[in-house]
Amino acid sequence: MDSQDLRAAIHSAIDRILDEYLTADSPAPQPPLNQVATVDTPLIIPRGDAGTWTYDWWGGEGTESFYSSQLYDVVTPHKAYRVKLAWSHRASWGKEDRKRAIVFGQPLAATSRVWYPWTEFAETDTGQYAAQIPDPDHPKKILTPTDQLPDRFRDAQVERTDRLFDQIVNGPSLRLVVDETDEEVMVAHGYWVARLRGRL
Repeated sequence: MDSQDLRAAIHSAIDRILDEYLTADSPAPQPPLNQVATVDTPLIIPRGDAGTWTYDWWGGEGTESFYSSQLYDVVTPHKAYRVKLAWSHRASWGKEDRKRAIVFGQPLAATSRVWYPWTEFAETDTGQYAAQIPDPDHPKKILTPTDQLPDRFRDAQVERTDRLFDQIVNGPSLRLVVDETDEEVMVAHGYWVARLRGRL
């Protein structure tokens, strides 16, 4: 099988996933033909505004209200996920209404409609948004400046936590930093973190 045949087979698989799992009343935008989904770099397809939302956290954390949310589909060659990027405010690190964006996901093929949190981006003191970067070799551990940064972050903005939040005096953990409008980057990071930590 040459590269043309492989490309056609991958696109055909993606089309089957979209046809099988996406609802007829909200068709998905078609991805550009020159994009090919892989397990490491899935296609991220915007699905539109999902409005306000409430989420019941387990473990006694209560219910959280989100003032805005957007839906996305994350499509790999073998599986597709529905993702909700939800926005809220929470008092933290010296700020009463610090914004945060949480990436929630669920398999499109699942019969259960439970949303699982994949990662969180917190508003920094400069107005950008930052999420922790797990260590690929030890996913429960967060990377620090002494660790090797994965290649996927080579061209990204990565900062120490204590350079992003004035209230944190010694926070050497590393965070991916993005702008508020970089929602697809947030979704992609959430997918990577979830995959790394076995949440998919």
